[in-house]
Amino acid sequence: MPVNSALRPYPFAPFTGDLPADLLDMVVADPVSRVRLPDGRPAWLVLSYEHCCTVLADPRFSRLPPGATSAPGAAGPRELNMDGPAHAAVRRVAGRAFTARRISTFRPRVRRIVDGLVDAMLAGPRPADVVAGLVAPLPVFVVCDVLGVPAADRPRFYAWISGLNSVTAYGSDGAARAQAELRAYLAGQLTRKRAEPGDDLLSAWVHGQDAHELVDAELVELAMGVLLGGLEINSTSAGLRALFQHPEQLAKLRAAPEKLASATDEILRYTSVSAMFRVQVVREDLVLGGVAMRAGDCVMAVPWAGNRDPRQFPEPHVFDIDRTPTVPHLTFGFGPHFCLGTALGRMQVELSLGALLARMPGLAPAVPIDEIPWRHDRMNGGIEWFPVTW
Repeated sequence: MPVNSALRPYPFAPFTGDLPADLLDMVVADPVSRVRLPDGRPAWLVLSYEHCCTVLADPRFSRLPPGATSAPGAAGPRELNMDGPAHAAVRRVAGRAFTARRISTFRPRVRRIVDGLVDAMLAGPRPADVVAGLVAPLPVFVVCDVLGVPAADRPRFYAWISGLNSVTAYGSDGAARAQAELRAYLAGQLTRKRAEPGDDLLSAWVHGQDAHELVDAELVELAMGVLLGGLEINSTSAGLRALFQHPEQLAKLRAAPEKLASATDEILRYTSVSAMFRVQVVREDLVLGGVAMRAGDCVMAVPWAGNRDPRQFPEPHVFDIDRTPTVPHLTFGFGPHFCLGTALGRMQVELSLGALLARMPGLAPAVPIDEIPWRHDRMNGGIEWFPVTW
């Protein structure tokens, strides 16, 4: 793969929880620039809110690699990472199961899972690692519950999915084998749900096949997409870090727990869990932000940088749980690929932080904040471990 050493390498520095000041300055001063990605590819780095929205929503920017197609039947089963009509067909089916009404029914179940994990932390030694105790296991438990994975199968299921978001395992023989076994398992679950439906997404999708045209192989890919999108909810630990860094905001939230929903939204806007995001490809020659892009160019919009655009968020670098933004933040994406699990992900952050603050009086970091390590072996980054005491 050719390496263009003349371009500035991106990320500009190892990610340790905060986007660098020079990158944040570029949101306004240089919102579309040329950089070199870690794998050596040159790419356009897009940082402003407006241009991030364009890259994420405009069909001239594709999620597929150069030369790939999303035409039905041309590249295997249709799935969520495709573009155009193929993506829309899958998205419609997924959306029917991710209705606000259905997701609201999961709230008591998610709360029970959170409470059980916090119970175990309270019963264990201090300090406790909030990542290992709550942040890492919660999304896995929730996604198994949402998909309807039987409790007896979950240890085997966890082993398969443990490497799905691993950078080091990506593309390895072991990862490919685990994905094949997981797909076979999910196909078997569709057969089971067809005979014995439950209150879960797999049952909803398979029993809705009379009303949509997705075949079982496409439902399996849809389930895989939900898995990959929901395995890591790192905003909980990033949000706890932000609250510890802003004790006046933490005190405000402790005094008024009813602010938890708005605090969660501000956490999602203000924090970052990685300097990276999905790399897309330009479909045709175009101009963005006064810069000419050519068909085949790589583009990476960074939503967390767009969330710091002062033209959309006054005083964007101020963490304020009482903020009332006039535009939505981009943490869950924008446009046709807006995250399906937004409500469920937000719910997990809100319930987790609420339980920690309510049940652990005096909750505080057990090490200096700048000593907390960040993961670089995961697609979604996140904090590696976060010891707390109470």
